[in-house]
Amino acid sequence: DPHIVQRYALSVLYFATGGPPVDHNTDFSLKRRGGPWRNPTNFLTPNHECEWKSSVMKGEGRGGGIRRCDADKNVVELSIYNELSGTIPSELGRLSFLRTLYLGRNNLVGTIPTELGMIKPIASISLQYNQLTGEIPQSDLHRIPTLRFLQLEGNPLSGKIDKDGPLCQMRVDKKRSAETNSEQKRVLRVLSATCVPSLGDESVGDILQCDCCTRCFAKENEAE
Repeated sequence: DPHIVQRYALSVLYFATGGPPVDHNTDFSLKRRGGPWRNPTNFLTPNHECEWKSSVMKGEGRGGGIRRCDADKNVVELSIYNELSGTIPSELGRLSFLRTLYLGRNNLVGTIPTELGMIKPIASISLQYNQLTGEIPQSDLHRIPTLRFLQLEGNPLSGKIDKDGPLCQMRVDKKRSAETNSEQKRVLRVLSATCVPSLGDESVGDILQCDCCTRCFAKENEAE
């Protein structure tokens, strides 16, 4: 049953990102005093997971959640900004109908899971302003044929996004190839990160180098 897998993946996300314990006495409407998942989102209630979302969508008290499901109750939009901590679990790759993932402006650490490359219909991945480290799993994300937006700024990522590498190849301008007589089109429209333009073989320390980002953000302690 794909919905069991869906419910499992979302439950793992809850606990992996600091979700407090839940039992039959839990009042899901209460706001916590602080910490991860402080604003109520109805996660892990007995209701269908499509109802796991905050009743407050704007302003103070919002926490996000499942923003949209399709007609078959598959989750297609997941957006949580609720002081999450911990790591992004690999199980999110099992949300095979997901089109939008927003986990920006939380306190997440660790690396970007390679398993996100398993979500074939996803168009937008927004993980900006966390504390994610390591290199971007470029080869895995390259397998997503529909990816249009990849927003990673505000994270101390490292490595290099090379002009001939997988992500830059996803930013090919629409043109007719003389060799194949076919059109190539730009798939990845937005690619943003805390980075510097590539300086060839010159070392720039641990900061990410990028040859094709639509915008390189400066480190927070530097002027843009």
